[in-house]
Amino acid sequence: MTRKTLGLLVAGSLFLWGCEKKLMVGVVLPETGPAAVYGASIKTGVKLAFDEAKATQKLPPGLVVEYRDSGSDPAKAAALADALYKAGALAIVGGVTTSEAQAMIPIADKRERVLISPSASAPQLARMSVYFFRVYPSDDLEGAKAAALITTTLSKRKVLVVQEDNPYTRGLLPVFLGQLNSARGTVVGTVVVGEAGWEQKLRDSLTALQPEVVYICGYGDAILNAVSVIRGAGFAGNIVTTSAINTATLLQKGGKLLEGVYFPLAGLDLATTQEPTHTFVKRYHEVYNLLPDTYAAHGYDAALALIYALEGQPPRSGRDIQLRLKGLGERRGVTGPLAFDDYGNIKHFPHSYWVRDGKAEDYDQYLEQKEAELRRKLLELATGGGQ
Repeated sequence: MTRKTLGLLVAGSLFLWGCEKKLMVGVVLPETGPAAVYGASIKTGVKLAFDEAKATQKLPPGLVVEYRDSGSDPAKAAALADALYKAGALAIVGGVTTSEAQAMIPIADKRERVLISPSASAPQLARMSVYFFRVYPSDDLEGAKAAALITTTLSKRKVLVVQEDNPYTRGLLPVFLGQLNSARGTVVGTVVVGEAGWEQKLRDSLTALQPEVVYICGYGDAILNAVSVIRGAGFAGNIVTTSAINTATLLQKGGKLLEGVYFPLAGLDLATTQEPTHTFVKRYHEVYNLLPDTYAAHGYDAALALIYALEGQPPRSGRDIQLRLKGLGERRGVTGPLAFDDYGNIKHFPHSYWVRDGKAEDYDQYLEQKEAELRRKLLELATGGGQ
């Protein structure tokens, strides 16, 4: 071995040692490409959490937060994650979509570093690695809630399914169909968005099959396209879709077409006085001049969970952070307690929502208010108070 070669090896070793000693957190989000509508919103929440923690000196001294754009490409997301882990990142906020999470989890598992997702919800993700966490509920819960929304809340049985074909829908749809079948609902037909002639097939299905409800299983653009066709066909029944519709951008883009569309959601109560949600909504509006949507809130909570895990003695390994996340218990995020089950799933349960006056509104809460109002009026009539 030459002296020059030896010098290069020593220099390389010193460089790697320095990277390993640097406390780093990575953030890999789809800021461009088809999933950018989610990544952009999530980044606002992630950045706000880290910026606030830095300003209040709640982060370990010298912590570096590195942001990367996956371009909505799972392979690129995995490569970026691997590079960040190699550079010393003990944890990454990322895996926004099911596809990106599926590509990134094996890298996290191999490197024994944490990956915490703000939004990936496919049920199968949770068992891929002990180093994977998510602050968004599993589709095991969303699929069941969507079926209950249709069969119990809306009291409907005949469902036309309109779906995308991707890893997200392949995880969510079987759960929905199983629960629908258990509740004696019936799928009268299926239309796959993106197949040749799907728009006309959808129009024909609405006319020939006479469904009471259309369930749209997919991401934002597919939902908007399907709703446009359904509205244009004059369908008078109910439309139920996924929580993927609930970004400020998509709600604004869909406008009046989305009025009255239902979806399950582990939502954010913008009017609450409970902390830390109240302060988060206020600060978010001050910084961005917008009200936060669900994806911004879950981005904030993903970062907040890591901030809590970084408290105290600086962690020395991904295993340290993994154990600290498991032990967060009832520490609260803005969407609820940051309590994870044995598989890294957040313990939050979705409500039924609908679009009303261009905004996502808790439909379960709306019904409760209407029922309370009706009881009050009946009581007034019974006691003569209404005369």
